[in-house]
Amino acid sequence: MPLVRFASDVPHTKTETFELREDQLTGNDVDERRRAARALSGNPAAAATLAARLECEPDPRVRDALFGSLADIGGALAAKLIASFIRSDDANLRGGAIESLKRLDNDAVTVLDALMNESDVDVRILAIEVTRAWPSEVANPRLLRVFEHEPHVNVCAAAVDVATEVGTKELLAALYGLRTRFAGEPFLVFAIDIACDRIRCNDPRGA
Repeated sequence: MPLVRFASDVPHTKTETFELREDQLTGNDVDERRRAARALSGNPAAAATLAARLECEPDPRVRDALFGSLADIGGALAAKLIASFIRSDDANLRGGAIESLKRLDNDAVTVLDALMNESDVDVRILAIEVTRAWPSEVANPRLLRVFEHEPHVNVCAAAVDVATEVGTKELLAALYGLRTRFAGEPFLVFAIDIACDRIRCNDPRGA
């Protein structure tokens, strides 16, 4: 007797699965939306769909899943899509973008460099925060450019704060130069002194 296969027993093709998950992303059930977002984490073709849903998703758990899946997909496109939310008026979207870009390090270098050259001071500060989670060899060249060329004291202060955690001796000369450049800003001079002391303690080569 031949085996009778019901429609529900037939495996979905990749296209059918993607379309199903895409439909579920816009459904009314929060848990279903979250599961759909996570299920798309291994599909690079879903990156634009996940980012588009982030623009209108109201539930924080689903947002976390959307950002997580974009970070799991990785690559330059995912980094670019994530980085666009750094400019959002929504603090939760900005925070999600920062945490996701922290996970991408080398994949996000190009978009982060662009953000660090934005005219908006707040965007530059948020971009610097991303480097806090990056390896020193990736973070330090970006911090160095800030110390040498950034005109805004608050952006420099944000970079000094990050350098306190991830900086190595290669930053010391630039930090001393920054100290001279902003000698009239006591809070920044104090922060630079702390950063230099911390770097020398953490990196014996800087002694």
